[in-house]
Amino acid sequence: MNLKNFKIKYLNIGLFILLSFIAGGINGFLGTGGGIIFIYMLSFLTKNENKDNYATSLCATFIISSVGLIFYLRRSCVDFSIIGEVLLPAIAGGIIGALLVDKMKVKYLNLIFALLIIYSGFNLLMR
Repeated sequence: MNLKNFKIKYLNIGLFILLSFIAGGINGFLGTGGGIIFIYMLSFLTKNENKDNYATSLCATFIISSVGLIFYLRRSCVDFSIIGEVLLPAIAGGIIGALLVDKMKVKYLNLIFALLIIYSGFNLLMR
């Protein structure tokens, strides 16, 4: 390995660590959002298809969210009165989404993702 490849490899590892730390912090702080950083990070730093990046991000945010949930539960911040109402439809949506992702072209997934980000940002600004 030459010096240039060495620098790129370790720069990428450092960037992975930094962005992962930021993603975990945002996810724990806001309850969501870390996955967005993971998707951008994985798209930029790996040669994976975005479909793989979405799945990898989902796995990472599941674990991060589980750890964050423990801290929220310890502080009694979870509203259990609505969990039953949202859980089953959300699980069904997750299954359908995971099945559809293989059937869609990456450019449409990217478009849906971009529109969701824009919509979310707009809604947050309007509050």
